[in-house]
Amino acid sequence: MGLPLLLGYFLYTLRARVQPNWIVPAVIPLLCLAALQADASWRRGARWVRGWFIAGLALGLPLVVLLHDTNLTGKLLGQPLPAKFDPLNRVRGWKAVAEAVEAERQKVLTAEGKPVFLIGAHYGLTSLLSFYIPEAKAGVPHAPVVFYQSSEKPENQYGFWPGYAARKGHSAIYVQQLKKGAQPEPPPARLTAEFARIEDLGTRHIEYRGRPAHTVRLLLCRELK
Repeated sequence: MGLPLLLGYFLYTLRARVQPNWIVPAVIPLLCLAALQADASWRRGARWVRGWFIAGLALGLPLVVLLHDTNLTGKLLGQPLPAKFDPLNRVRGWKAVAEAVEAERQKVLTAEGKPVFLIGAHYGLTSLLSFYIPEAKAGVPHAPVVFYQSSEKPENQYGFWPGYAARKGHSAIYVQQLKKGAQPEPPPARLTAEFARIEDLGTRHIEYRGRPAHTVRLLLCRELK
């Protein structure tokens, strides 16, 4: 089934964008097929298999090591990779993002004295906050602290789980990741309609080892209707 899946996603790229991880289920069976073919060729006396195997190890092993920890390039080259060339930049710094968001939530919680929950603008950001904020992680699934922004119809798996509609009168902090150079836009119309008023708490710039990693915008949404 690996080849049909790979071909299917290849054809889909003609219509829309495909994420790199979508083809992962096809990789393992195709590698097994390649190993079987190489073994059969070796048994028939095809000595080119040995050369390809050595070349694969010589090229693949260093790449695997470096891609699992790109910080090693700083030790090898004397300076770290620029953020825009670092393939791991997008997965780093999220714990610091969660800490910055949670610090703001605790500040509002202390000032107002009533529960404050979090709303993620993207399902990935919602998941990361749920994982890295201890209270949020402990509260899943019975007492969640982090929710995905509501929508009229399910947009992802969060659409099938309980939302925050029952938290009438509570305040929330809306968390949105900003792309590099992007300017903040007005709050989503649905969010504005759900809360009595919304205050802009500004942006937080998160760094990883002195390099820019993420920028998030925080909106304080008061009194869920």
